Amino acid sequence: MTLFKQIIIVLSILQTLIFGGVMWFNFLSSNEYVKEQAYTDALHTANSLGLSISSVASLDDTSTAEAMINSVFDSGYYEKITLESMDHHILVEKVQEVVVADVPAWFIRYVKVEPPVATSQIMLGWTPYGVLSVQLNSGHAYRQLWTIFKDVLMLFAGVTLVGFFALQIILTLILKPLKRVKEQAEAILESDFIFQNDIPFTTELKNVVFAMNSMIKKVKEIFEKESETLKKYHELLYQDTVTKMYNRRYFNIKLQEYLSSEAKNAQGALILISLNDYERLKQALGYQKSEAFIKETAECIRQAICNQKEYVSAKLNETDFAVLAPASSQEAFEVLCDEIRAMLQDVTRRFHLNEKEHYINIGYARYYAHADAKELFSKADFALTTSKAKGAFTINCFAEQASDKQLVLGKEAWTQELKNAMEQKRFRLAYQNVVDIQTYDTVFQSELFLRLEDYNGHLHNAGYFMPMITELKLGARLDHYVIQRTYEVLAQKAFVAKAVCINLGKDIFLQSNDWAWLEESVERFKQIGISSLYFEMPSLVDMPVEILVKFSKFVRTMGYGFGMDNFAITHESLRTIQSINPAYIKMQTSYLLDLFSENGSDSVKRSLTIITDSMDIKVIATNVETVEQKEKLAQMGIAYIQGSFIAEPQLIG
Repeated sequence: MTLFKQIIIVLSILQTLIFGGVMWFNFLSSNEYVKEQAYTDALHTANSLGLSISSVASLDDTSTAEAMINSVFDSGYYEKITLESMDHHILVEKVQEVVVADVPAWFIRYVKVEPPVATSQIMLGWTPYGVLSVQLNSGHAYRQLWTIFKDVLMLFAGVTLVGFFALQIILTLILKPLKRVKEQAEAILESDFIFQNDIPFTTELKNVVFAMNSMIKKVKEIFEKESETLKKYHELLYQDTVTKMYNRRYFNIKLQEYLSSEAKNAQGALILISLNDYERLKQALGYQKSEAFIKETAECIRQAICNQKEYVSAKLNETDFAVLAPASSQEAFEVLCDEIRAMLQDVTRRFHLNEKEHYINIGYARYYAHADAKELFSKADFALTTSKAKGAFTINCFAEQASDKQLVLGKEAWTQELKNAMEQKRFRLAYQNVVDIQTYDTVFQSELFLRLEDYNGHLHNAGYFMPMITELKLGARLDHYVIQRTYEVLAQKAFVAKAVCINLGKDIFLQSNDWAWLEESVERFKQIGISSLYFEMPSLVDMPVEILVKFSKFVRTMGYGFGMDNFAITHESLRTIQSINPAYIKMQTSYLLDLFSENGSDSVKRSLTIITDSMDIKVIATNVETVEQKEKLAQMGIAYIQGSFIAEPQLIG
């Protein structure tokens, strides 16, 4: 129970007791007043009637006295009038039954009103004649008390309600700083740092707010300091100092990642761009201008791919650049190469260089899932050499036949094949476990993958069809299929796992109808008793981070988790995890081992640990293939691993 509710309850009880007590004493006072008033009226009647009787009464005849008593009794509101002799014999008695029509029976039952009896002695001269007793009818007293009770009760109810709401408003204003402190604490759990600028006037609350602001400032400084340490180390290790592009070291890591990918990155092209005779360029321009030329060249390449987050550009050496372009369309590669050539040709002209002596050449080769990196570079180099043989500013593509395993279809055929596969459920689910690095039997989650079964019964991994899924804009539809199939196999107990991980693309989030369907689907998993479920997306997905924050918060409210795949330490990715606060991040093993292989990387490793531990983010190493890699990861403190070293993905059903 919240502090606000506790205070409201206590103060409301006190208020009720106080006003209830006041009402009760007021009612008792009113009761006494009514009794006194009834006694006064009865006494007045007894005295006046007694005087009247004494003037006409006779010791031998009571008829005159009886007539006078009847007259008074019938004209008034009396319960009983009695005339007794001095020896207590009743001479005259008039009694009326008490009937109160406009007062509730329960009120009469619980409130006892006994009107007092007033007496008056009647004298005949100096001789006592008798005693006259008068008692007013209690119905009148009940009506008076009932009216008073209703008025007091209404006043009590009104004052109580007004007091309750006034109490709520006052407490809300007083405790508002505590509510903001609570929001600050919850925001820290989400790695969001909120400072409270409205300082309360209450001394104790003011001290709490100051302490909270101070703590948040320190936590934010620690997070930003460690993030900056990681970012600078990453830049030092993987960036070219002149152009600020990635270097060959990082490019090779990303190439291996893409070739082993289960997503659209598994198909694409390796594009090599080479400057002709850099030494002659330096002689023609001088050192400073030649360096400026290289920077302009790098900037042109960056501009050409700026709208494609998955594309990776790098400076391999003094004269060579490379672009890793995951896509399925040959036309996309040709357009990109033409754009780069045109931009670099314009740079050459702006530096007033002879285009016959200073030029660039472009060569590229296509790659498919699980291709050999060295062989791919050889093909791209051959294409570049052929381009140089053709002359200045030429482009050449390495021509090769697709392998037997590669699906060779046109766009229309691909569209029909993919739609049919979804309708006929030829997209098969497979899983690969994420396990504890020390005890392989402890499974953290089972990540789901897709396999396409063609009409010949051959299975193809996601790297073969995902590029076409993206190009044909079928991503949202495929995500629908995956979620629905996952729901079916879990509901039918065809697959049982401690926790299931579903990979999602961006398309399902960008349409309002899909978003609503996604939320309903997550709730359906809850309804069939799935207690642990994760949704996963690539860390460099090209979509507004606000959408990811919204979805991440939603799945957390359902008791599920959100994770990020292929995480790399960049300024953008660190900001993203700060906003999203995922349950885990997955990092390529080759990237992790290379990142922390340098001497003096312990402090950087500690920075990553501080960030992930403070946000309760698990780090999972993926694509673990050898026992040597596993041992190195264990020494680094990585707790969870995934890869062929544990097991290859297994089909479900």
